[in-house]
Amino acid sequence: MRRIDRYIAVTVIKATLMTLLVLTVLAFVLTLVDEMEDMGKGNYGTLDAMIVAACSVPRFIYQAFPVSALIGALLGIGGMVSAGELVAMRAAGMTSGQIVVAVLKGGMLLMLLVVVIGDGIGPALEQYGHQYRLEKQKKQITFSSRNGFWAKDGDTMINIRRVTPEGRLQDVSIYRFSESGDLSNIIRAVVGEYRDQRWVLGQVRQTRINDDRLVLERRPWLAWNSVVDPAVLSAAFIDPIMLPAWQLWEQIQSLKSRQQNALKYEVTFWSKIAVPLTTLAMLILAMPLVMKVGRDASGGQRVLWGAMLGTLLYLFSRGFAFLVLALDLPAVLVMFFPLVLVLVLALWMRRLAL
Repeated sequence: MRRIDRYIAVTVIKATLMTLLVLTVLAFVLTLVDEMEDMGKGNYGTLDAMIVAACSVPRFIYQAFPVSALIGALLGIGGMVSAGELVAMRAAGMTSGQIVVAVLKGGMLLMLLVVVIGDGIGPALEQYGHQYRLEKQKKQITFSSRNGFWAKDGDTMINIRRVTPEGRLQDVSIYRFSESGDLSNIIRAVVGEYRDQRWVLGQVRQTRINDDRLVLERRPWLAWNSVVDPAVLSAAFIDPIMLPAWQLWEQIQSLKSRQQNALKYEVTFWSKIAVPLTTLAMLILAMPLVMKVGRDASGGQRVLWGAMLGTLLYLFSRGFAFLVLALDLPAVLVMFFPLVLVLVLALWMRRLAL
């Protein structure tokens, strides 16, 4: 990277990081205020609310990065315009395209870091926060593994392999232990639902373990009188937004193989894929927007322009995602819509700036 490219990239990176820090702190405070409404439930206190709020920070960093990149580029490039540096670069023979490429280089370096944080560390951290909240509020021991969701109910261990978005349990195993700690009863059910303040299991196989033999019993349904709160078992269903892209893809293929609706997972998957592409489009938009705002514009005006455009584009993208879900449209459109929208806006702003 040439020295001038490094200078432009570092300037944009510093402004973007500053913007991202401000937005992240704001999001943390708002999330913390929301979590404090649940304080007092079980053992859920102030420190617990702060831990849960902190667990959602990486996801917000990932989602807010395109807007942060736009505002950061506006501040960085705008500062160079105000100082006359951009004019000097142009006079030295540097074209607008070369400046945009230098900005994109800085944006891509940051994007790699944000992807690692937001789609690598973030999902696992947010899943931990989700379970941590339930354990503190409901006083139930729960955890997730490759073998599904586990919960402890007195002398009983519960394993749930899958939970549908509608709250229907699939592939349920219940292990009951005697006072001496020996396994005494195993219940396996294909499905489970919460009805009339109790759990009802369907297609049940119950195995009682006696000293000298095993007793197998099959039932079409069985009432399961568990003290485990449905809200705790809802932790078995991990919201798609808490899954990394590769797990979303696996879940999509799994649902399709069972001929189940995977549209919500597909929309979330393509929304995640759209973030890096939208970020690059935002950085391209920054250059003509700076020229349109003008040399005499203050940093506050540039932030306002960036915040307004970024917020509108985010709302349009979210609205389009809901439209895809409502009309059962191809989920891949969620990726292309914000990208095309930003590029069209960039071309329009460039024509106005000429």
